Amino acid sequence: MLIRRILAAALMAGAVAGSQAQTGELNLLTDLGTPFPPGCLSIDLPEQPPEGTIPLVDTNMTAPTINSNSRDGSVRVRIWRVACDDEGFSVILVRMSQSGGANPIVVPQVFADTGDVEIPDHKAQLLRLQGSGDVGASGDIVTENGTTWMLGVDPFSLSSVDDPDPEPSFFPADYNGTITLEFFWGAYASAVPNFTTFVLDQFEPTLDLPQFDQPVLNGRYSGQWVLDGAPRQGLVLQIAEQVSENFVFAIFFTYLDGQPIWVVGNSSPALTQPGPVAIQMSTLENGEFISDPNQPPADQVTVDSAGSIQIEVIDCNRIRVNYDFSPLGKGTGSMELDRLVRIAGYDCNPLQ
Repeated sequence: MLIRRILAAALMAGAVAGSQAQTGELNLLTDLGTPFPPGCLSIDLPEQPPEGTIPLVDTNMTAPTINSNSRDGSVRVRIWRVACDDEGFSVILVRMSQSGGANPIVVPQVFADTGDVEIPDHKAQLLRLQGSGDVGASGDIVTENGTTWMLGVDPFSLSSVDDPDPEPSFFPADYNGTITLEFFWGAYASAVPNFTTFVLDQFEPTLDLPQFDQPVLNGRYSGQWVLDGAPRQGLVLQIAEQVSENFVFAIFFTYLDGQPIWVVGNSSPALTQPGPVAIQMSTLENGEFISDPNQPPADQVTVDSAGSIQIEVIDCNRIRVNYDFSPLGKGTGSMELDRLVRIAGYDCNPLQ
């Protein structure tokens, strides 16, 4: 903890680089119920901290193998925080790999609490996908290659289990504070001591970096966006998944020479990547109203280039659109759009 604080002070004067994008993974971690904000992690759980991140824990510790009466195995444990793109929130990641022992080692039960305490009073879960309930990895086997999980802490304490109207005592903001974390093997082996405790230092933005240098335009940015001062028009974004590829559909409902026009485009199918997303834009002509039975053949609906846009994430409720609408006579530039609505049930950040 002291080393992290010294490094935090030293790094305040300079920038720290983040990790590079992983590829080849589906963008899954954005839309399920979670004890921390959605969108903090995208594409896949990282196998190691971003470059420049100082881990909370990086140690080899003894642990009992299955049904053993001694701590006859060893596990490498790495614990680190990932800063969310939404300022003031973070996620704790735990990675374990078996580093010694002739027999398998079971993923322990986990308990946590705020502050530096002797006995943590909240059940916790090691999660591969964001979710809630008893869906963690406890009871699985620790692999030699290693697995990364998110730490999810039950908001209600164990001591409140008999309370007919319990109040939560672990909140999203508590993930940023000092946390006591206990790994308990008593259910899987008779070795004594049957637990290991770590005290995790508080969130430090200069040491606990985001997953990527730039945010990912993931599914929570779907919705409608507007430009201040531009009435009765805007941008509709839909971020879609298909197998291992993502698409971004963009539709501007706007005006040209005083007449309504929509300018449309979609990104090429691609693996999810952090950073700006480029989209070629078009206008369409010679179609008929959707309910008209006399529709023209598709090849008679003309598609003309309207230029291109590049979408950058600023934060949960703001995006930047860099545009080249030269084919429409509107030149190049940049504009910041604010969220008007989100997709129901797919919140941007329900904790704000």
